[in-house]
Amino acid sequence: MNMKKYYSQLIGSKIQNFYFEEDEFGGSDFPIFILSNGHDQVKFVISQDEEGNGGGFAFIEDNKGN
Repeated sequence: MNMKKYYSQLIGSKIQNFYFEEDEFGGSDFPIFILSNGHDQVKFVISQDEEGNGGGFAFIEDNKGN
């Protein structure tokens, strides 16, 4: 999979909502963001791996100097 192309789909989207979804297997809850690009909405789900084996963590950092 072309990961650059995959993640580039998010460029220009705005966060419309945020919530946690319970992991049905007892793992960490999934952080879920609802994104919109003006006419389409997508769910941006943070997982610990590509297989969805539990919720993950996203680093939110300053973008100073970049």
